[in-house]
Amino acid sequence: MRRNPGPFEPLVYILQTPIMFRVVGLGGLILFSILALSIASEHSAGAAILGLGLIGALWFETSSNVCRRCRFYGTWHCLGQGMLASKLFSRIDGGLGEPGTMLHGALLAAYVIYGLFWLWHSPMLGLIFTLWVPIALVTASAPAGFSWRALKPN
Repeated sequence: MRRNPGPFEPLVYILQTPIMFRVVGLGGLILFSILALSIASEHSAGAAILGLGLIGALWFETSSNVCRRCRFYGTWHCLGQGMLASKLFSRIDGGLGEPGTMLHGALLAAYVIYGLFWLWHSPMLGLIFTLWVPIALVTASAPAGFSWRALKPN
């Protein structure tokens, strides 16, 4: 069981639907990436290359560690990410341990910080995407918990 989100409960249940995950979570991430990289590339090629490196590292880590353990492995749930991961990597039945979860969170945090740094060069984009981040995190969370996490012993 998860904690009751209080007065935001109806909003949380709507945000945790697959369509909201695809549109708000993944669609927003694609827009976030395009805008952040375009602003970074206007400043320097090194900034854009750093962003592409972060995207590549996050994609590889996600595909090789998280997607292989997810219940949506080999499906179109994540707009093809699960399908692509299934073509490149075999499935893993065990859950992702604490170090792997920390690595995933650290790479995701580094990418979000990188993107928000560049998006705040335009205050309106910075504000919009700063508000988008917690909403996207809610769309990415599952009501029953993540299927790729290792179960904690009782």
